Amino acid sequence: MSSDRIHIMHVVRHGLAAGGMENGIINVANGLPSDHFRVSVCALDSSETFSKFIRSPDAQYHLLPKAGGGIDWRLIGHFRRLLRSAQVDVLHSHNWGTFLYAVLAAKWAGVPIIHGEHGKNDAELRERNRPKFWAKRILGRRVDSVLTVSQTIATEWADYGVPKDRIQCIPNGVDTVRFHPDSDPLPYRRRLGLPERGLLFGSVGRFDPVKNYGVLIAAFAQVSRDFPDAHLAFLGDGPCEAELKKEAENLGVADRVCWLGRRSDPENFLLALDLFVLPSKSEGMSNVVLEAMACGAPVVCSDLPSHYEVFEPGREGVTVAPCTAENLAGVLVALANDTPRRMALGDAARQKVVERFSIARMIADYARLYAAYGQPR
Repeated sequence: MSSDRIHIMHVVRHGLAAGGMENGIINVANGLPSDHFRVSVCALDSSETFSKFIRSPDAQYHLLPKAGGGIDWRLIGHFRRLLRSAQVDVLHSHNWGTFLYAVLAAKWAGVPIIHGEHGKNDAELRERNRPKFWAKRILGRRVDSVLTVSQTIATEWADYGVPKDRIQCIPNGVDTVRFHPDSDPLPYRRRLGLPERGLLFGSVGRFDPVKNYGVLIAAFAQVSRDFPDAHLAFLGDGPCEAELKKEAENLGVADRVCWLGRRSDPENFLLALDLFVLPSKSEGMSNVVLEAMACGAPVVCSDLPSHYEVFEPGREGVTVAPCTAENLAGVLVALANDTPRRMALGDAARQKVVERFSIARMIADYARLYAAYGQPR
């Protein structure tokens, strides 16, 4: 193990690779120059880490289970000992679930800490948690750098009192070779067992309340009246799956909604679609929107500030405000009836991603950030 490489440890709340944040960590870990950096992952639970997705042969994986439902103060001491024994040069924590433990352990161990914020879940959107507010306000100033994926989140952390020169924004990036356009969706539909004829709407994501997929199913039920051969497909899984399937049954479209579960080839799914739809209540910066754009798919999203940082509405994608079933259905019907516009949106989206959101740019930005704080031990 070379001593002149910077050791970056990522800490996550859960160790499963189940969403955009985890895939972003994997992309960065696999893209960093191996002669300058080595990587480890620590999960604050007792499940697996995403070890099989990181290619480095000397990457390390740690499980540090949090005990109980409240704050596990003993975990901070365990974490401090791990940071020292593993000789971590920079700790990179991710989202609120790791924040308290990572900041306190890193400061106790004398390890520089970068805290990454990727977005909020549904509970965080609803809550008014004063202890959490004050924890972010007080401990946020002790972090060496707060790293966000969008300017929207950066502004939020500035409002907590974190000095602006300690807040950095590195937008997500996408592999534009892996995610590329193809004019013929038929081979991809056949590969995935999807309907070969008719319009295909679809989305990729965790079945969580924040994704607002019930609105998409309700909108599709309205769209299907005008397009009886259209279908809706989902790639993903999650706690709301049974509820969403029941909603499709209640609306009479269960036989026209396809559930593919989790797969490791989202690019094939995106190339099968006529329209990609994401009606989320909140997003930091959606990886899957970037991936859909890279595939040349026209994207329709809820009207969120973070989406405006990714595409220009009306030129490279379409936003819906407010994102009700009726409004979303109206947009989907209009696009379903306008093939030239769908093609123009997809072409412009692909160009935008290639120019502004390449994975090479993202990895170079992370490498510079880590090098600024890390000194090999």
